[in-house]
Amino acid sequence: MKVTIKPVVLSSLFSFAVIFAHAQRMKPSLKDVPLQNLDAFQSPHGLWQVAGNVSAAYDDTVLTSTSGTGVLFNNYNRGTQFKPGYELKTKVEHGDMVLEADIMVPRGSNSGIYFQSRYEVQIYDSWRRPIPYPSDLGGIYERWKDGKGYEGKAPLVNAAFAPGLWQHLEVSFQAPRFDANGTKISPARFNYVKLNGITIHENIFVSGPTRSAAFEDEKPIGSLLIQGDHGQVALRNLKWALQNDMDVKVVDLSYKYYEKTAKTPEEASRVKPSSEGKANAIDVRVAPSKEEFFIRFDGKLSISAKDEYLFSMFPSGTASLEIDGKKLIPPARAWLNSQPLRGTMELDAGTHSISVWMHKDNPWEAAGLAVFAERWGYKAVPLHALPSIPEYTPAPLYTVKADKRTEIVRSFMMHKGKKLTHVLSVGDPSGLHYSYDLLQGGLLQAWRGDFLNTTDMWHERGEPQVAAPLGAPMVLAGSCPVFDETLVKDSVADYTYRGYTLSAAGAPRFKYIYRGLSIVDEIKPDEQGRGLTRTLTVEGGGFDKLQLRIAQASKISKIKSGLYSIDDGSYFIEVKSGTPDVGLYQDRQVLLMRGTNSITYQLIW
Repeated sequence: MKVTIKPVVLSSLFSFAVIFAHAQRMKPSLKDVPLQNLDAFQSPHGLWQVAGNVSAAYDDTVLTSTSGTGVLFNNYNRGTQFKPGYELKTKVEHGDMVLEADIMVPRGSNSGIYFQSRYEVQIYDSWRRPIPYPSDLGGIYERWKDGKGYEGKAPLVNAAFAPGLWQHLEVSFQAPRFDANGTKISPARFNYVKLNGITIHENIFVSGPTRSAAFEDEKPIGSLLIQGDHGQVALRNLKWALQNDMDVKVVDLSYKYYEKTAKTPEEASRVKPSSEGKANAIDVRVAPSKEEFFIRFDGKLSISAKDEYLFSMFPSGTASLEIDGKKLIPPARAWLNSQPLRGTMELDAGTHSISVWMHKDNPWEAAGLAVFAERWGYKAVPLHALPSIPEYTPAPLYTVKADKRTEIVRSFMMHKGKKLTHVLSVGDPSGLHYSYDLLQGGLLQAWRGDFLNTTDMWHERGEPQVAAPLGAPMVLAGSCPVFDETLVKDSVADYTYRGYTLSAAGAPRFKYIYRGLSIVDEIKPDEQGRGLTRTLTVEGGGFDKLQLRIAQASKISKIKSGLYSIDDGSYFIEVKSGTPDVGLYQDRQVLLMRGTNSITYQLIW
């Protein structure tokens, strides 16, 4: 196994890097775009519909819809190709925006989302494309001049899943800026674009409208536009957060600093502060000690509009926030690199008292304190001085590559919020990889692209001890392949791991014993690159009473003979022989094969 170390270099403008890291953890509250009807859109053409669901096989060129609500569906036909009037515009106009949506396209389809009707993030069937282009899924489309494209930006990696599957898109967009005379002073920018959980763009500037935009000029605001004349597309879970500028600030601020003489406000009230004075902003740098101290800031919070406000804190220790004497964030302990402490409160326009305190008692962590205020439709405003957050030390990136041979790595791994301790990750030179739970023979996840991030196993003390995929993971149930409906909490006490052997190519064949039966579990990449092929073989008498679990999910739908959509379009299962049954287990559906000593099926994503 070869571990590759890559340095991670931050911008010299450390405040941007640090603020961006914190902003990623305090994503704004998103508002659902109602899809019970098309009332949120301007004069929608009849090809745009609201559906209950859509589906397709991975090789289908059209989506099939069902009646209902919740899914926005463009029932494109070739007679409308490249003709104006089939796009869909929102009634809401936006400047800066954060948007999320699940999208689905059939094989070969093409669409796009234009921010302000001018700057396109491409939607396209890019399944298995080895090198992505600006025209691929998630790409920033090219601008166009004199018959030539320029300035387009391809995704950093191809994180696309198969057509007929739901894919998750996240975009943070910043509108161009104009001065009082209407002259553009800063171009549009995509702060980030994520596809299926993978960041494929970061900090991409766009000098003007991309090709086929609704307008060639640029404005501070504009409607969101979804392309409708290139191919079928469906969207669900469409959400956004407008990111307008907000007038909130702290004034008349003072501080009191206690060096190892207080840990709580009560203790601080009984002793003299080590120092005190005025402050322009919440700023931990007024504390000369970097080890243990207590600090308190008191001042006035100026609010320009009545609304519900969300406050977020990143402290290095125990901290609390009060507004108008009410504990909005009760005393709690946190770390700078953890999730923030949060609290919400409805505030009237005007001035309110604000008090923030922090007790730092962990000498090994850098001192830092950040406080953000936000309301829906507006950007979070820092109430602290930017250097109050310490500069992060760049960490190397430790990776394991699998480009020349099969690689096998033992590690801990997070799976659906739980740390699993007996995980084997297998990387294949084909670029198709998976993680496997040795305790119960469960497939945990599979992905394409680069193999494994092992930074948390090797950097410094490697304390978390976890590895993570480097590609967009297709997360599976991780269930034992032997099914018994009498089991509780999916534990299989009788399913005993007996090691593995290696094939000629170096891939493992897992061996288990279950109640006198010998079970061999072999997983390898599909020769066509569609996914993984799994073969379960049972040896010994009594296999005719055994049930083999192929999949377990909230929803399992048959698309056509032998092909099933799992977890409402998260991935496909294709069974090559035999007809499985769909059963029910603990309020979840299971795909089962009964009375056979061998089964082969494919996981396709």
